[in-house]
Amino acid sequence: MKNLIAKATKAVTQIKGCRLASITYLSKKHNELARFTANFGFSYGQVIEKSITELEILTRENENVWNAVEKEAAAELMASFKETQAAHARGEQNAAYTKKGQYIPIGNGANLNTSDNSIQLFGLVLTKTVLRAGVYPHVNSAPKTIAKNKIRKLLPVGNFREFALDMTQVEQMKINGDVIEFPELSV
Repeated sequence: MKNLIAKATKAVTQIKGCRLASITYLSKKHNELARFTANFGFSYGQVIEKSITELEILTRENENVWNAVEKEAAAELMASFKETQAAHARGEQNAAYTKKGQYIPIGNGANLNTSDNSIQLFGLVLTKTVLRAGVYPHVNSAPKTIAKNKIRKLLPVGNFREFALDMTQVEQMKINGDVIEFPELSV
């Protein structure tokens, strides 16, 4: 088991620049098995910068379309993105980041999660194919939260995804032509 994680970690930490990779992943939260194609090794700062630009455009284009809740949601997203951008410029994380101090960087797009010692991969999802549907409970979100989620999905940051690289969540990874199988995951 440690050998497989070491092999996957080595493959991930050797990524130079942005790389396309495939990962078959079991969601911890919903027990959904899906194959993702994603870019790993991207610059989160650039994703935030692009999201700010695109949100400015969306806000202008929807000025007369969005209701008050959607406008407020967009304004709060913009404030958060700008705070994140400023924090990254200082070499810090956004003060509102709920996982602040939880990760130790180990490579481009890979961190060690200090709460459970798993490897966390960060990718921008391009495609997702559900192999086995999970259980998705109904969530009663506030209207502003629904609006924020809807707007965020339209932005580059809406493709951001975190994958926990541990034996119970990853079935297979394909990176730089290497296929890494995790046979312990039952499908």
